[in-house]
Amino acid sequence: MTKTLPSIAKIFFIFLIFSAWGFSQSAEDIVDDYSDYTEAPREVAYAHLNKSTYVEGEMLGFTAYIFDKFTKEPAKMTKNLYCTISDEEGNVLKKKLLRVKDAVTSNIFEIDSSLATGTYTFKAYTNWMKNFRESNHYEQTFKVIDADNLQEIKPIKPEDINIDLQILGEGGRISYNLNNVVGIIAKNQFGLGISGVSGRIVDANNSIVSDFKLNEVGLAKTILNPDPKEKYFVEIDVLDKVIKKEIKDIKPMGLSMTLNALNNSATIKIEANDLFYEKFGDQILKLALHDGSEIKITEFQLNEDGSIIFNYPIKELFSGINIFTVFTEDNKPLLERLHFNKNGIDMAKIEKVEVKKKKDSLDINLKLNSFNFSKWSNVSISVLPSATKSYNHHNNLLSQLYIQPYVNGFIENASQYFTNTRESSYNLDLLLLTQGWSSYNWNDVFNYNDQFIYPFERGIDIVGNINGDNPGTYVIYPMQNSSTRLFDIKEGEKVFTVKETYPMDKDMLQVGYIDLKNKGFTKKAALSAQYFPSAFPDFDKTYKTPTEVFSSQMPSLKDIKLDKSWLRGEVLDEVTIEGENDYTRAEELKNKVVNSRVAIPDDRIKLRNLRLDIYLQRLGFVTQFDYFSGTLSINNPRVNWGTTVPLVYLDNALLTSPGSVSDFSVLTFIFMQDVDYIEYELYGVGGGIRGNAGFIKIFTSPEFKLKRSGQEVQTYEIPLAFSENKEFYVPTYGLYNSPFFNEYGTIDWTPNATINNDGTIDLSVLNTKNDIKLFVEGIVNDNNFVSQTITVELQD
Repeated sequence: MTKTLPSIAKIFFIFLIFSAWGFSQSAEDIVDDYSDYTEAPREVAYAHLNKSTYVEGEMLGFTAYIFDKFTKEPAKMTKNLYCTISDEEGNVLKKKLLRVKDAVTSNIFEIDSSLATGTYTFKAYTNWMKNFRESNHYEQTFKVIDADNLQEIKPIKPEDINIDLQILGEGGRISYNLNNVVGIIAKNQFGLGISGVSGRIVDANNSIVSDFKLNEVGLAKTILNPDPKEKYFVEIDVLDKVIKKEIKDIKPMGLSMTLNALNNSATIKIEANDLFYEKFGDQILKLALHDGSEIKITEFQLNEDGSIIFNYPIKELFSGINIFTVFTEDNKPLLERLHFNKNGIDMAKIEKVEVKKKKDSLDINLKLNSFNFSKWSNVSISVLPSATKSYNHHNNLLSQLYIQPYVNGFIENASQYFTNTRESSYNLDLLLLTQGWSSYNWNDVFNYNDQFIYPFERGIDIVGNINGDNPGTYVIYPMQNSSTRLFDIKEGEKVFTVKETYPMDKDMLQVGYIDLKNKGFTKKAALSAQYFPSAFPDFDKTYKTPTEVFSSQMPSLKDIKLDKSWLRGEVLDEVTIEGENDYTRAEELKNKVVNSRVAIPDDRIKLRNLRLDIYLQRLGFVTQFDYFSGTLSINNPRVNWGTTVPLVYLDNALLTSPGSVSDFSVLTFIFMQDVDYIEYELYGVGGGIRGNAGFIKIFTSPEFKLKRSGQEVQTYEIPLAFSENKEFYVPTYGLYNSPFFNEYGTIDWTPNATINNDGTIDLSVLNTKNDIKLFVEGIVNDNNFVSQTITVELQD
């Protein structure tokens, strides 16, 4: 190869927060387009499922998290998480809308008769994720076993295995007349790697060019310098036969990219063959390094031998994923290589485990190596027999947050990559070598349109569209997760919005109306309601996780009886207990308040059909109702200075501000049979700066909204509601010493473990006389990740 051009290696670094001064216009274009594309925040979902194989009658327990993709911190924008279970054809069989608080939520799915023996997929996603091509959602396949029909389970036999063999050049291409590092991928039809198999690359004459051995997830790499006059094949020896595939799409003109990671740096070598050098050797090429948030650009020209080497010290690499892309002078991407930098990822660890036997239970104490009680934490723990075959999740929290969103494929057995060993680092780099191009499509980056069709969702917004000209006060009655809300509508106004509501499955929207034109009398509200969102959104993105399969015959369940745990609490007969409990409840409420009083109306008060404002006079307040205007005023006669109007709350909604013209007419249609209790204070203690005239907090009875007459309250069905936070029940097994329980049983599930001030976690689980495994996932101290499997051996 004859090359006369001088060696030039102009290295510049561009961070998005700095100016791109000094670069050619095309380099600025990359930075500007990338900055626009990554400016909008991304969310990443992760869900910790308690198992991956379930028996009918069990519960699928899960804890889900939403993270900011760039900062890796808990995401605080979205409050709505959609979770689904679908069959192998993609049909959604179960779904739940969950409320996310502090970036985490937990719930259960019942493994009932609607899920027959087979394989299913769990997905968790937000509406905002639908705006982006990258797969930032979470998905995991799981198996279901119908214990009454184990004979229907047909385990996969070796002869049923089909193998998909793929060959990929490092950087995404293989070129003639270059030393290409090539990755080999061998997987079965279920997406699982063929492990420990030997193979080789041969030419058309079956001469061995190079050889390799697949690792435990079916990956390997070797060297290939192809001659354009030859054909090449990859072979592996498996199941007493040879699987062979031709290597196609070798480029006549091209570059190769080789990445070598040392302890403190990463070295990139780029090399061109003769045809590429003849065409592009005098051009200024570019090497971009980004992590989905920031970007660095290096402009370069190939050396006289058609190659160039870059060295990136670890301090110049991003923590986590690093994506290297080579561009032509006119910004066409040629090669791309992913690299992972473990430096800077904050890990927490359970460093001490103590177990005490206590009758039929085990008291387990777990000690974290670092913990700050003032910072946000959440940890979930699945407890299973140590011989379990029912926990085969491919992504853990770390891989889901740091790797999965950046690749186009899926990650098998991801937990292995986050141990601090040379082997795990080698296997992780091999995984990324064989991924090819990242999930960031440069065509999308260069043609980005910042039109976000799918907004962040924070609950459900309800829009009331008023029919006709009906000024007055519209009362939105409380639901399980909301207090009373009042909307004062003036002449000519046609709409009001109830922001961020969280209606539950059994909630109804109930609206009352106080007619100002008719002296404050109440009547049915004349309006129509709209809901945003109003329907469960479809989600078609997938990264096709490996399918859970039955690889062996199930152990016998002949003598095992498993109760349907999800029926608990729903099959009890109604029991009525008579007794005087008003005093006990009054004492309980009074113990919860400070510097105030509690009044609980007894049955005599409720039966007299006494209006609320009249009852307030008995508590020491002065009320006056004007029948001509329909207005109600409330004053505190004990006040010697400032306003005499107390703060008045209805189901935690403040009705008026002190010092303003007081109109509490909304209270005139509430009678004492509608009131649960009233908390009040007469001397301005505990009401804050604005509460010198005391306060009145009125809490209506749970039956209040059901007791309103149809003439006074308009009721609307809510098309989309949040699922109740159901409790996880551990199933009861007839035998705990059977092979089936040891392999597929459940001992316990803790979705939100309590962490004590000293960084310890206390668990109490049933002692099944088996050694156990704890599968721990979570986050502590805001940004320290926990992902750990702990085996507990019980001493006799």
